[in-house]
Amino acid sequence: MDPKMNPGDEAAPGTPGSGEGICPVCSGSGKTPDGKECPDCGGTGRIIEGIGGG
Repeated sequence: MDPKMNPGDEAAPGTPGSGEGICPVCSGSGKTPDGKECPDCGGTGRIIEGIGGG
């Protein structure tokens, strides 16, 4: 089974060279200004993004 990815994720959880970061759309709150679930992170406040240089 594939890990669930949200639209803001750059990679699947556990992918080498990636890590968890704060969602830039909701600033980690998991909510939009009108109180709805953030569409970018799926309401978690976190995204999976590439880390390191390159």
